[in-house]
Amino acid sequence: MDKVLYTILVASLGGIIGIKLKIPAGALIGAMISVAIYNIFTGQGNIPTNFKIFAQILVGGMIGLNFTMDTVYGLKNLIIPALMLVIGLMVFSICLGFIISKLTGLDLVTALFSCSPGGLTDMTLIAEEYGAQTPKVALMHLMRLITVITLLPVVIKLFAKFAK
Repeated sequence: MDKVLYTILVASLGGIIGIKLKIPAGALIGAMISVAIYNIFTGQGNIPTNFKIFAQILVGGMIGLNFTMDTVYGLKNLIIPALMLVIGLMVFSICLGFIISKLTGLDLVTALFSCSPGGLTDMTLIAEEYGAQTPKVALMHLMRLITVITLLPVVIKLFAKFAK
């Protein structure tokens, strides 16, 4: 039980530091990095499986809170763009996952979840259920998240400026 309490304490401290440093998704990334460092150097990190299930329930509930009746009414205007987005991202992600798997030797399930367009938390939790190498999935999504948050706004601003 001490291992669990220490892991939660380290995660909490890392999460607070991530928030204070204004890192995008700072609570998640700070907790993940701090627990990773703690576990790498001590081998003492531990979160029981039932905690992971509880975390999935909480994340699912938080995502569900984003939906309102206005969201449902707005769907009629988004059907075509949403279908294009979903189909395009799925095809691109699957193709990229296959390519990464073939070129790097990364197992296919891990490569596919690493290329999935979902969020870091969601894809890591789901990837674990399918037997993927979750540390690799989390790192790939973390790299994507950091790149998208730091570079994409600049690219979008430039693109929008020149597309006028």
